[in-house]
Amino acid sequence: MKLVSILIFALISLKTCNSNTAKAENQDRISKEQQATSEDLITFEYLATSRNSYYKIRVIKNLVVVTKKQGKPGAPETLDASEWNHLLEILEAIQIEKIPDLKAPSKNYAFDGAAKTTLKISVNEHTYQTQAFDHGNPPEALKALIAKLLVIAGYEGSSTKVGEYLKKEDL
Repeated sequence: MKLVSILIFALISLKTCNSNTAKAENQDRISKEQQATSEDLITFEYLATSRNSYYKIRVIKNLVVVTKKQGKPGAPETLDASEWNHLLEILEAIQIEKIPDLKAPSKNYAFDGAAKTTLKISVNEHTYQTQAFDHGNPPEALKALIAKLLVIAGYEGSSTKVGEYLKKEDL
């Protein structure tokens, strides 16, 4: 009787080990597939908020989503490949690792003088987010990128000096 119990226990243990090995192999395969699909995953997220306004731009390779009311994202729109490539060119000129350390030129958002704004750039598994800055007055290193994001989104707000950020031919 003891021998039969030991054999049954051994068989169950082997079966469990095999299923754990299969699960681990399956998870490893899924992880590799996710890495392969997210190798070049870059997203841009621009968010400007104040007491009575909300404006968010989210750009992913071929899509742009503009949200003008919190919790109600706009319809996704297709982004031209040329616009995306131009964004990537501008991004290449920025030292992305230093984005969290960039200082805002002004802090009018602290007393409702401007919308509080942040820019978040995600590259694969890494996210780089700016400190808060005034909408319309970003850190110098990010002016061209933010202006391009605003142009892509079709932003027409009065507090943004898009024309000052980029030359006419860059728009």
